[in-house]
Amino acid sequence: MEPHISPGDVAVASPWDESDPVPMGGVVQYRSPAAAEPDGIERLRLHRIVEANDDGTFVTAGDANQDVDSSSLTRSQIIGQARILIPMIGLPGFWLNTGNFGPLILWGLVTLAALILAFRGPGRRPNIEDDSDGDADLPEEEVAEERVGVAEILSPRRFDRRTALTLVGLAAAGSIFGPQIPASTAAFSTSTRTKASWSVAKLPELTLGRAATYLLMAHESIQHSPALGIGTTISGSVATSPGTKIEGFWPWDISGSTDRNTTGARNAKTDLLALYAALNKYPATATRDPVLSGTIKPGVYTSSTGRFTINGTVTLDGQGDPSARFIFRASTITSASGSTIALTRGTKAANVYWRSTGDITLGSSSTNRGIYLANADGVMQSRAELAGHLYSCTGSLTIIRSTVQSA
Repeated sequence: MEPHISPGDVAVASPWDESDPVPMGGVVQYRSPAAAEPDGIERLRLHRIVEANDDGTFVTAGDANQDVDSSSLTRSQIIGQARILIPMIGLPGFWLNTGNFGPLILWGLVTLAALILAFRGPGRRPNIEDDSDGDADLPEEEVAEERVGVAEILSPRRFDRRTALTLVGLAAAGSIFGPQIPASTAAFSTSTRTKASWSVAKLPELTLGRAATYLLMAHESIQHSPALGIGTTISGSVATSPGTKIEGFWPWDISGSTDRNTTGARNAKTDLLALYAALNKYPATATRDPVLSGTIKPGVYTSSTGRFTINGTVTLDGQGDPSARFIFRASTITSASGSTIALTRGTKAANVYWRSTGDITLGSSSTNRGIYLANADGVMQSRAELAGHLYSCTGSLTIIRSTVQSA
């Protein structure tokens, strides 16, 4: 599709796994169903992803198209992500397939001549001088060439030139005689440059901002149960805003400050709400079963039922990337009693987000890691442990003989 992909250009796409993040703003290869095609035939297409829909699908468009594609794209349709565009290398194959033999014959003659010149090299005229025995004397450099033989033929100077021309010839020949891969109809470029270009809104930054000051924060109240019970350790500060109720703790339970609707607490609440909203802007990379288990790769996950429950040990594998990010979104999030969130291969608790539109419950004797944001209430049951933060955007927090420390 002009102007970025012309007939004979080759776009190289890397395989794409359904667990990989969707490349917002990138060009993907996908199967366009027959129902979405004017001729009713399923085709492969290369289009840019320009927007994410709320239902987990995506909007695509060709760079030169005035309108977005009429059909939404699902994750299961994507088969590759375009990486490299090689202009004109597939022209010989295109000419052959379209019966355009004039340019094909001309290309063949030029390529053959180039290969012959590459392997023969420029001719040399010997400097012949008569001597007493009547034999012709070859110049010293010619004698050296005769002695070197194959070694001279494979000299770096010649080898570079021959290699380049040979590879070009082989690549073009491969485009003619190699296996015919279904063509993709597409607009592809590293950046959109047409008047009909599509700008993709940058995803918001995920940051705690001023809320990072507080390990626990609630809209209404933070309460310890039972009142003045023992066994709770909060290794940091806590706050409420606009509420002012923080009670049930011994003075030594909280090592940091206790802020009741202070200026710092109000500022933190603003940044907390911004983070809560930002987490919902990221398109889901996969929908998972409601019971989380086993090892999970980085990504943005939603639940097939709207709820997430952590049972046993769930390992978040950063795959060696210290910036690897995990986002879990659900209507409720519950850590079952005795469950554990384990981090491996570079995963940091500060990059793990648990967002609930309802309640969050961290079960008794559970080990939890990450930033937990409940729109409603949050509860830490007896002997629960948390490395990270627990926030309630519109409700209250209840802490029962638990331990909280920074991520």
